[in-house]
Amino acid sequence: MNTFVIVLLLVSGANTQFSFPALTADQIVGNHLKFRMNLASGGLYVQGVQLPRATNMLKTFWDWTLAANAQTYADSCPTAPSGATGYGENMHYIWTTTPASILDSYAFNAPLKWAEQLSDYGLSSLTMDATILASGVADATQMMWAKTKYVGCGVKNCGPDPTQSNKTRIVAVCHYTPKGNIIGEDIYEQGAIACSNCPAGTVCESYMGMSTSMCV
Repeated sequence: MNTFVIVLLLVSGANTQFSFPALTADQIVGNHLKFRMNLASGGLYVQGVQLPRATNMLKTFWDWTLAANAQTYADSCPTAPSGATGYGENMHYIWTTTPASILDSYAFNAPLKWAEQLSDYGLSSLTMDATILASGVADATQMMWAKTKYVGCGVKNCGPDPTQSNKTRIVAVCHYTPKGNIIGEDIYEQGAIACSNCPAGTVCESYMGMSTSMCV
């Protein structure tokens, strides 16, 4: 690895709480992509019901500016969403009695927890409305949002939480652009063939001669 690449990685991860910034960023994106690819290809079931394939699912990429914003908010040890309007926001809280000096796994496991919201609460429609937002699946639907292209995340050890028997509270935050969960819009466009209606300027991604169901 040349000096420029090493410096770039160090600068990119300078504002994070990750011990291994580049690796953790790849793992977070990877967990988002596995979820989105499974959905787009018709492999996602919610409470026993198969969701339709997605025809316009964008591939998601890491963004260090979003990650810095997410880290700044995580550093405040929040107990509620920021209310910011320029990006989507997912949050996950973990309480642990295990020493938490390396926080990376709490961040890259957060998308797996958000995906579980669908099996816990179901999904009543593919068009976003206030009922869906209030049903407990808003983090999952942000990850499902077809038009979202970029994600960046942060994590913070907030120390002992007296409301939870002084267990250590960890906060993970991810920010997304373009933001999802917009009332009145479809979470994604459905159709018989995945990746068949990619947005203008994008094409269906192919890997080793097979579609990934992602638009790039």
